[in-house]
Amino acid sequence: MDIVECFGTPRQRGHSHGETLRERINEALKIWAQATMTSRGTRAPKDIDTYCTEFLNATALIPHARRATPDLYDELVGIAEGAGQPLARILAYNLMDEQWWYDARPDAPPPGCSLIATPVRGGHLLAQNMDLPAHMDGSQVVLRLGGADIPQTLVLSAAGMIGLTGANDAGLAIGVNTLLMLRHAADGLPVAMALRHALGARNRADAVARLRGVGHASGQHYALATSDGISSVECSALSCAPLPLPPDGVLLHTNHPLANGDLDDSAQARLDAAGFNKSSRTRLDWLHTRKGPIDTVARLQSVFDDADAPICMRAKTNGGSSTFASVLYEMTQTPRVRMRQGIAGGNTWRVFTFSDTHATP
Repeated sequence: MDIVECFGTPRQRGHSHGETLRERINEALKIWAQATMTSRGTRAPKDIDTYCTEFLNATALIPHARRATPDLYDELVGIAEGAGQPLARILAYNLMDEQWWYDARPDAPPPGCSLIATPVRGGHLLAQNMDLPAHMDGSQVVLRLGGADIPQTLVLSAAGMIGLTGANDAGLAIGVNTLLMLRHAADGLPVAMALRHALGARNRADAVARLRGVGHASGQHYALATSDGISSVECSALSCAPLPLPPDGVLLHTNHPLANGDLDDSAQARLDAAGFNKSSRTRLDWLHTRKGPIDTVARLQSVFDDADAPICMRAKTNGGSSTFASVLYEMTQTPRVRMRQGIAGGNTWRVFTFSDTHATP
């Protein structure tokens, strides 16, 4: 995966992202536009820009983001400027989780993410697969972000997006699992902004407070790991429910809620009919079979290296979704980030540090 250096003010960070990845963003947006228009079928507007305008006007997602996270809105403006793209396209493209409930297709590719956070000697580890619609494959990037207003941060992202999961040099890592069956809000804070807002914190307590302090647009589980502990919170439009850790301190999560009961019954029925909830339970059951002992980086990495495991998603067998990338965050005295593009067995893990300018094998 390419790593893009994005330093300075929020707008400057976005501009560096957009300008550096201009061609890849253009290609990613073309593929996304085609997938979006095709999925809308007879409901499709005349072009993607009309779709973006209708999407943005039908919700108050961006006004909320401008109020709650003005820095991230400025970063999105910078991406659009640097990439030479209409701002509305960049804004809509960054509302990925929100697009899933806005379009609400019964046959939509089921996103999925399987996550483990575990104590180890000297700290904690957090790892997950990020499973996304297969048309996003090839857009994987790592953003190294820094400025006077934020800790230096390493973020897994797609070209043109502000982030999917990440860790900062203050020793905080955040993983995520979409929870599409939880109640959503058309005037809440989008997932991408909530993630990055929390990653701007310099400790776990502040990050949890940031998540609790905003109204959420989409159902999402946030796992937060630092050297001194793990926190887990499932957020919906109406509540942020903490998920207590089991006695062994190992957190396992996939894509159904374990603590938050703020369900959208129609979404739950749609996901049941599509087999999405069954897939999530199957993956969680499998994680339980591999639960212990996972007390080293090598042992945790081996869980995500199993290409035959149900957590390794492939488009042909998972309704059009596949593993976009895997991450492993080592939150010990010296925080370290590992990432791998694509499915297990397809690419090697790479180590990214906060002080070096290049990734190393």
